[in-house]
Amino acid sequence: MRMLKITHTALLLTLVTGCASFDNKVASTAELQRIAEINIQANQRVNDAVALVEQNYLKASDENFTFYAPKTWKSIQQNITDMHDIVNRFDPSDQGFFGGPSEEQVFTSIREASNGLDRAEQTKAKVIAFLSKPLADIEYLSPKITPTWQRDFTYINKSMSKLIHNIETNNASSRQVANRDKLQKKLSELEINIVTAEYYSPLEDKFKQLNQRLIPQSYNRVQQELQNLTTVITSSPRDVIALNDAANLADKYIKSAEHVSIDVNWINKLNKKQREQIVLNYRATVEDLGHKFLGQDLSDLSYKQQVSTFKLELSAILSEFEAESVQVASNTITLENAPQGTNVTNTTLEDVPKDENVTSTTLEDAPKDENVTSTTLEDAPKDENVTSTTLEDTPKDENTIDANIEDEPIETTQLTTLPTTLSTTNTNTVETN
Repeated sequence: MRMLKITHTALLLTLVTGCASFDNKVASTAELQRIAEINIQANQRVNDAVALVEQNYLKASDENFTFYAPKTWKSIQQNITDMHDIVNRFDPSDQGFFGGPSEEQVFTSIREASNGLDRAEQTKAKVIAFLSKPLADIEYLSPKITPTWQRDFTYINKSMSKLIHNIETNNASSRQVANRDKLQKKLSELEINIVTAEYYSPLEDKFKQLNQRLIPQSYNRVQQELQNLTTVITSSPRDVIALNDAANLADKYIKSAEHVSIDVNWINKLNKKQREQIVLNYRATVEDLGHKFLGQDLSDLSYKQQVSTFKLELSAILSEFEAESVQVASNTITLENAPQGTNVTNTTLEDVPKDENVTSTTLEDAPKDENVTSTTLEDAPKDENVTSTTLEDTPKDENTIDANIEDEPIETTQLTTLPTTLSTTNTNTVETN
């Protein structure tokens, strides 16, 4: 009986133990699935964070952080390397004291790399804001740097690097301002030196060849123009138009001084008899011009009076010429692109000078509805040649009238490309005395 009870008990225990083992297996499978999902999500979070940092790092490669934030950029590169290393060793299922890096450690490394990129952006913004003028000047001067200026430019770049380092490491702002002002002064001096070498130095070399004792007035005039050029260089070194104007004017006076030097040297080498010949030569030149252009004999005047007379007469001739030009312009009738509906009834050439030839009066592209009734030459002088009046290129239904006055041909009056609706009722009435 005892054996039966023991056997029954053992069987019962076996059944109970088997049921418990089955429940544990079911529970373990669900737990494994849950853990696997957690690990997948952890990996996804890490991969997404790493991908974002790598994307920002690639963009930062075009930001020239090696110049604007060199120390920060070097730190970023190390942070990126460390981030990749810890991410490669990360295993969500093997974290802990004896395992690999935890998810928190991985994200700490990722944040360090991301924060470094943010610091680089902030540093660049500070540098650009604080050093905007020196940076712009360096960019402007860079293409102009030749071996002559390379040493000065290298010094300026080193000073700029020190300033950027101070900004990056948050050194005293008062010191930064002082260093910036020194740098700006160096840049301005270099720019003026470059412009001076281009515009002033070539003229200065020529100026040094002039003899002040020989031509003091011409020498002083050139010196004044060079001083004006220096003023333009120091005040407006980038005003190319003003620089060219000042340099060209100084060069003009230098050339004039060179010619004066030659003439003075020549005169100084002459004896007294030859000096009279010089006076006779330049007086003869002015007197010859007086005969040719003024029709006057200026030989009984002093040289100053000759020049003064020449100026007055030329001014009067010029004024008369300008007045005649204005009169001719006011008497000129131009029929071009006349509005449709305009009636042209009479075109008159009045007060034609006696020795002037009237060759043609042309109506071009007259509108179709325009009527040309007469072209009149009034008050023509008796000695004027009037040879013919011809209407060329007129439509077939128009009449061409030829006129002969005292067997002298009348020169041409043309109506070119006259529309077919244009009628010519009276062509060229010539009044003779």
